[in-house]
Amino acid sequence: MAGRRVIRGRAVADGGSDRERSAGRPGPTPGFGADPRRCGCSGKTPLDRVVFPARDRVHEALDGTSVRLGSDADAAILADAADDGGTERAVDVVALGEERPTVPFDGDAGGNPIVTLACAFVGDDLADAERFGDALATAYAGLDGPEVTIGKGHAVQVPGLSGGLLWLEHFRSTADPDSAGAARRSSIADHLAANVDVVHAFPGLDPPEQARIAALNACNDVYAAGTTADRVVHPVVAAPAGVDPSPSRATDWYRAGLPSDVSVRRGSVLAHGGEGWLLGASVTARGGVGSTEPPIPDDCGVLVTRPFGGLAAFALGTLDGDRGLRELGRDRLTRDARPVAEALATCRPDPGESFDPARHLARVTDVSGEGIGGIGRLVARDGRSLRLERLPILSGVAEASVGHWRLPDVTVETNGSFAAVGTPSALARATDRLRSVERADPVRIGAVDGGDAPIRDAADGDPSRLVESAARWPTAEGER
Repeated sequence: MAGRRVIRGRAVADGGSDRERSAGRPGPTPGFGADPRRCGCSGKTPLDRVVFPARDRVHEALDGTSVRLGSDADAAILADAADDGGTERAVDVVALGEERPTVPFDGDAGGNPIVTLACAFVGDDLADAERFGDALATAYAGLDGPEVTIGKGHAVQVPGLSGGLLWLEHFRSTADPDSAGAARRSSIADHLAANVDVVHAFPGLDPPEQARIAALNACNDVYAAGTTADRVVHPVVAAPAGVDPSPSRATDWYRAGLPSDVSVRRGSVLAHGGEGWLLGASVTARGGVGSTEPPIPDDCGVLVTRPFGGLAAFALGTLDGDRGLRELGRDRLTRDARPVAEALATCRPDPGESFDPARHLARVTDVSGEGIGGIGRLVARDGRSLRLERLPILSGVAEASVGHWRLPDVTVETNGSFAAVGTPSALARATDRLRSVERADPVRIGAVDGGDAPIRDAADGDPSRLVESAARWPTAEGER
């Protein structure tokens, strides 16, 4: 049975006896022995098979408690965050299915609502919707008391681990509750967005570069929410027991790898009984964002801010010994997308401004572990469908993915591009602004209509060569 203890600020999970673990010695640094087939967002817990059904179970189980699941958005919005940055935080770690977390902030139910970020490190035995959902529900129910919203959750598989760990970070505004309530009632205001994300380590990269990729990948979700200022990063590192670094050492990796204007808090380190290193972060950023999304207008299209395939280029280049392809992917993985996000933010309503479909983007999301499927799911929430007319892929990736080996989905990204949904005039306006951003390469990939599937295929060629799930996409009738 897995257990958890805390030693010198580190959370330690015993994922089973030594004979149950990998016979090989764990890598002393993140890049040592990392698997290119599972690096970055390729190792997320399966969404359709595990995460989404588990989420439904958790929602039902929390009925009658003061804890609720937030919307399925890129980032949590802390609408009550004080203008002076006054937000208190608390971190907890529990063994999934065995422990309940401490009720945050001493269980005080009289203050402002609490928004919680949750990251699950999932063992092999929990890669099942019922078991995973029940373990999460047990943990979340332990927060009952004050008003708590699980604002953003993330799950990642840890091969060879039995059981799992749940890392939690709680946020609560220190603003006066009356003024905070007024902020909640404002449709657009200066809000704080928060996200947590963790990825598997990349082969051959030094720790500061690993930390940079992991943190910037987590930043992309808050960027997509329209918040790019005052970035704060809380490192999260999970490593095999025995080689786990001290929290101060892990924090130094992030400080060395990130831009100097990013504030880096003291990190959390979790030691586990499985295989491989994982790096990530919780991130907050400030900006003017809408607390509600407008309906997607008619006659919308979708553009991406650069072709897909950055993670695939790195993985395929590593596997095939193609240094040029690997470096192309490395360049994409390590690039800060903040300038792109700032350009997109100018195409969204200013604080207090009404949404204008002719000028404003209706949706912006980042492309990461779901790949292009995440864009389809985004528009499907509004009862719409993406009619895919073009699948832009980085040069060299398509050629490398055929033959002796291929990735299941070359559109799965880490620190990837953004997808924007808008009317033709709104997309044209966004494209004009993106042209001034170095290395942005916006391209329209299709239209949004009333089709009966999240994605319908109207592209030339056979997308299933690059995206296995494309074999299940219905054809857009009469358009191929």
